Amino acid sequence: MPLAAPNPASVVPGSYITGALWNANVYNGLTFLTNRPVFVGQQQVVQSVANTAWAVLTFDTEIVDSYGGHSTVSNTSRYTCQLAGWYRVGGRAAFAVNSAGSRGARIHLNGSYIQGAANLCGAGNLTGIVEVSHLMYLNVGDYIEVAGGQNCGAALSTVFANEGASMMYAIWEHA
Repeated sequence: MPLAAPNPASVVPGSYITGALWNANVYNGLTFLTNRPVFVGQQQVVQSVANTAWAVLTFDTEIVDSYGGHSTVSNTSRYTCQLAGWYRVGGRAAFAVNSAGSRGARIHLNGSYIQGAANLCGAGNLTGIVEVSHLMYLNVGDYIEVAGGQNCGAALSTVFANEGASMMYAIWEHA
């Protein structure tokens, strides 16, 4: 159930601790902090990513979505902010085994990549898994996405097998 970030009540010396004051300054804050916005989505249906291209990844499975910012029906690549604040945002692009080229993951805000919120690595004979995270301020209605990119010489699929799976998360940290 979505909750608003609490605003502590103003008090002056000599104020009595009333039920309303207790709720505003203690109960509401603790309730919010134990129920803050959290989203974790995972890709179980793989997708193909073109050579030398970035593709926003789709997430068909929700592990948790406490404020209803993601849909598994429409715009499945997006988490849309329901409560403004600073978020720890991150994700993973997991690619099928291919020893050529490199792999990457980056974070997008409202359809544009965020400078400094990318990670690239060389490929090897193992599944190519690249993780990225960033602390960023989101306004209500802003949306984030994780994109995966690769340059192995041909299209390459993401993977959902063993410990490999693409995913995205957003955790509210601070107002």
